Amino acid sequence: MIQSTKNPFIDDSVVKGDDYCPRKMVEERILKKLANGHNLALIGDRRVGKTSTAHYVIDSMKDMYKIDIDLYHIIDPSDIAEAIIDACKKVLDKVWDSKKVLDFARRLTPKLDVTEGGFSFGIDASGQEYKKTLHVAFEFLEETVKRTKGKVVILFDEFQAIKTIKNADAILKYMRGKIQKNARVSFMYVGSIKHDMDHIFRDPDSPFFKQAEIIYFEHIEPNIFFDFIFKRFQSKKITLKREVYDMLSKTCYGITGDIQTFCRVAFDSLKEGQIFDFEAFFFILDIIYKNEQKYFKSILDSKGLTKIQKNLLIQLAGIQNQADIKFFGKDFQKAIGVKSPGAITNALNALEKKEYIYKSDEQYYFSNPFFKEWVLDYRFIIQATAGTLTAGSSITGTRLDFGYRQRMIKHSK
Repeated sequence: MIQSTKNPFIDDSVVKGDDYCPRKMVEERILKKLANGHNLALIGDRRVGKTSTAHYVIDSMKDMYKIDIDLYHIIDPSDIAEAIIDACKKVLDKVWDSKKVLDFARRLTPKLDVTEGGFSFGIDASGQEYKKTLHVAFEFLEETVKRTKGKVVILFDEFQAIKTIKNADAILKYMRGKIQKNARVSFMYVGSIKHDMDHIFRDPDSPFFKQAEIIYFEHIEPNIFFDFIFKRFQSKKITLKREVYDMLSKTCYGITGDIQTFCRVAFDSLKEGQIFDFEAFFFILDIIYKNEQKYFKSILDSKGLTKIQKNLLIQLAGIQNQADIKFFGKDFQKAIGVKSPGAITNALNALEKKEYIYKSDEQYYFSNPFFKEWVLDYRFIIQATAGTLTAGSSITGTRLDFGYRQRMIKHSK
């Protein structure tokens, strides 16, 4: 019987238990605030561990109920309501007879469609109907709190997503009116788009102005995360070189989720007892390219991006220090192929909206750092074909030889 060592790297879900890398300072701060009944807004970069830390702290508290509301995929107000109801039902099923939960749901107006898969709205919630659907959702929320004993934390994940839907400010105003002061309840709002979250909680014109105390979630300290990663590779007797980890961390902007993605592929691909050096690093990067190249090419081949947006992506990939670049200067405009600063602004906004890049602390980053590396390795051929890779491209491998040699020479000195 063939046995294999379990891959210890998790990059696609909330991490728990031994899979969670502790962040003691921020954990203690969150714990203290929640224990005192404060509302919190946890803001930080995507995939940096905010949600896992929030769950870890809440789950460590005694006699604490967690209502976990994920807003990541919301499109309209009924999605918000259904997310709230779904989260509440998971708690109610633990503290209340399931038949009574269903009876309670059927009595609500507007009516819910009650199926084995859960509850949903059978009405249009796009206009003023959002008030009706949210009214039902908050009735569920109030009933859930009423049926529990002890303290309750209501966790809204990806809270900034509300800003993307119609009537966002009206919805926030309605929600603010429903969120009453209650000694048993704390609200925690987690978000990964800083300017949207800042607008929600810091702008005096926002309905949620000062609704929660803000905690900015910093990247984990490099030595702590290196030790965490190193020990996990040891379960397969793979030795990760510190200088390779530093390069990986820099490549991934220090984002723990992306670092774990790379390590997950490495753990499956490297041999037991192998030294994880620079040669192994590029070997793993090749594998990621091979797995993702079809998708990467489709981005630059896509008609959904203009030539200006494609050129901007290529230029952003090659910039080592954005502080040295005048994004709205004539030289950069010429490189992109535009004649006005407004065209640069529009292209950046479009790429952000499509989630190919994101902005943090006045810097632009690739949402997928491995896409950035792929663009870097292929940029000369990409530029030679006017920003696209056509279906008849001569590229059949996973990276250019000169790119591999160039990087090996640079980082092995």
